[in-house]
Amino acid sequence: MDLLTCAFALAHLLAVAAATGSHFERVEGVVGGDLTLPCDVTPPTSDRVAVILWYRDNHPDAMYTYDARNTSLGYRQHTPRDQTTAARARFHPQPPARMVISGATLHDDGRYECRVDFMRAPSKTTIIEVVVIEPPSSIKLSLHTGKHLDITLPADEGSSLHLSCVVNGGRPRPRVWWTLKNESHEVILDESWEPLNKELTKNDLMLPHLTHDLHQDRLVCHASNTNISLPLTASVTLLLNMAPRLVRITGLPPTLLAGDRYKVWCEALGSRPAPTLTWTIRRPHRLEEVLATQELAQRNVSRGRQELKISWSDHGATLSCSAASPALPSRIVTNTTVFDVNFAPRLHLTLGRMLKAEAIQEDKDVYFRCSVTANPKVYKIMWYHNDELVKPDRSAGVLVSDDHLVLQKVHRRWSGTFICRASNVVGDATSNPLSITVRYAPLCSSSTTGVYRVALGDEITLPCRVLAHPPNVTFSWTFMNSLTEHERVAGERVTWKGLESRLRYLPEKTQDYGTLHCWASNAVGNQKEPCVFTVKPAGVPSAPLNCTVSNQTWESVEVTCGDLPSVYGSRPGQGHSGVTGGAGGGHGPVLLPTPSAPAELQDADKPRYLVTVHERLSKAVTHNFSGDVGMFVVSGLTPGIDYLITVVRFNSHGRSAPITLEAFTLRTAENRMREKDEAGDSAVLGVVAGVVGAVLVLVVVAVIITLRSRRPRSSTPTKSTHLPSGEASEGGDVVGLDHPDLLEAKAHVGQPAPYRAAEVTQALLSQSRPLEEDALTPASVSPTAHMEYLPCEGSDSISPTVRPHPRLYVRAEGHSGRQESFL
Repeated sequence: MDLLTCAFALAHLLAVAAATGSHFERVEGVVGGDLTLPCDVTPPTSDRVAVILWYRDNHPDAMYTYDARNTSLGYRQHTPRDQTTAARARFHPQPPARMVISGATLHDDGRYECRVDFMRAPSKTTIIEVVVIEPPSSIKLSLHTGKHLDITLPADEGSSLHLSCVVNGGRPRPRVWWTLKNESHEVILDESWEPLNKELTKNDLMLPHLTHDLHQDRLVCHASNTNISLPLTASVTLLLNMAPRLVRITGLPPTLLAGDRYKVWCEALGSRPAPTLTWTIRRPHRLEEVLATQELAQRNVSRGRQELKISWSDHGATLSCSAASPALPSRIVTNTTVFDVNFAPRLHLTLGRMLKAEAIQEDKDVYFRCSVTANPKVYKIMWYHNDELVKPDRSAGVLVSDDHLVLQKVHRRWSGTFICRASNVVGDATSNPLSITVRYAPLCSSSTTGVYRVALGDEITLPCRVLAHPPNVTFSWTFMNSLTEHERVAGERVTWKGLESRLRYLPEKTQDYGTLHCWASNAVGNQKEPCVFTVKPAGVPSAPLNCTVSNQTWESVEVTCGDLPSVYGSRPGQGHSGVTGGAGGGHGPVLLPTPSAPAELQDADKPRYLVTVHERLSKAVTHNFSGDVGMFVVSGLTPGIDYLITVVRFNSHGRSAPITLEAFTLRTAENRMREKDEAGDSAVLGVVAGVVGAVLVLVVVAVIITLRSRRPRSSTPTKSTHLPSGEASEGGDVVGLDHPDLLEAKAHVGQPAPYRAAEVTQALLSQSRPLEEDALTPASVSPTAHMEYLPCEGSDSISPTVRPHPRLYVRAEGHSGRQESFL
């Protein structure tokens, strides 16, 4: 009845197609495959396709539309009706035109129409009847008792065999048949099948007498319901055997060593015909595994050999040798032996339960377990982190207990690879490496913070680098000063990539100077302490403060400025080794090494020092050098010469006002005199004391005479002249030098007047020449002492803040020799 209905429907479709100018196609497909639906899109002469519409099961709406108007060939407009159609159906307009539906299902059965509308000619329709076939899903073989069959089937020669083949699924219902297959041919045994229910189809095979020529032949069951796919098959191989009387295993020692090879023999006695030996092994916690099947040819006593390579996993395994005969398949004789295998430790390193290597956070506890399998047992387990031995340290939160390692409040330094190592009498072993990465919130990289100086209107880029894991971080910037508290910086000036953020900062007014905080956050949390950037105004540095000259010898002096921070350490000559250099092969200035500057000076505009040394009388420049710290040792000087030392501070914006210091070097005679004094020459010391006392008496007398004879006169106090940064003095140009090491061009000072006796006395009694009252007495002055007054020579190179002084030359003659010195 079904065939008549299908034939009638097909005839009806053909009639409709002939009446409408359409043609009919039939397409078959299998579930899961592709359906290819043809469509005739050939236009009449001098015409072309306009629109192609696909319909299904007489639905009024098109399931797929292809618009070919106003576009060039190959770039058509595809419009599926819904997403399901769009995901599975695709129309190919190029001849032969076709629609391909992927992943066919039973619901794709039905009637499809492809209507082609031309620009001028009448439409053309292709009717496609789609039939989707579902192949059978599974096939099972069993005995008539219901026992499921595997690859082989033992049986007695001469016995009967009743097999069942049950096929599940298939639409339409599949055809089921049996064949007998050997190496040379395949024959059909039975083609009768019957349905069991809606899904199952069965074919029973009955073999009344098994003959010897069926040994190792295959009985194959086939199931198919279409010619467009291969049949579903299942087979069983017949094994006809007789039972042996005895089976034994030989050739194995009591204890085996992993990695060695052993030859094992299996003997089967009394089998007719020769038995089939089956080697199987059942390892702990695993299914039985067939190692080999051997067919033996000997009668009475049959021997089979098997070569085994023993592995650590074979410890405790059971090796079996089974012999079966075709006569009595139920009488299988088996012999077994249990392996005792010695092997080096087998290690497997894992994290504790509920822990994941990629989700470990700082300050959390981490547990490791080293699973050990060994025979005999291990006597030592050690832990390593990045190839360094992990030692127990309870104070640091590192706990080691045999096969467990605990890290309490883990720190990010524990990121890396862990392994465990164990040893027994067989050998040593290393576990699998287990890498963890400790996740932590961002923290500031110390190399990025600091003080930056920038002028108003100038833009500066501040780099903020952080350390974090995971490295997917987000940044934000805030600004604060005495007027503003944590004001958020506009986002358009902030960029970041990876672990670095950059802020383009432009101070436009004085209130824009202050402190910028860079904050970062990741999946772990927010940065606790920000990266701090201090933005200060750029400008000419201030003049040096409290500069003094000390440690004056016959060839060197020391210059120290009081604004030197204490971080710079000891004074010159106390633990610092200087570097000497100079022109002409002579001695030059000793420059002490500059210690690391504090963070607030790590910017491009930090001030440096420029020191220039002049001979007071000749005006000649003897030394000119610069340094980062206000500590200098000027060596290579000429003994007994007066010097003027000019100190300024400079940076890229200019120079500060200069500070001029007065210095002199001792004469060599004075040095010899000092050496003899230290050696204890008391005679010369007495002579000098007497000379000095006489000089004091003469000076006092001269002062009294001068005060009585001269008229009172007005005096103008001396004022120190300080040149502010960026201004010029009256005598010369101080600012505007392009390079900090260039000397100043002019420095004119008026010619000083000669000293009078009162001024000489004042110079001798001033604080720069301190004398103790009881050091000298008139009686101690030697009658052979000579004193000469040397007035100061004028010099126009002296700074207005420096007053030249005269010098007194004293020569004393005693019993032990003559000494001379300048006062």
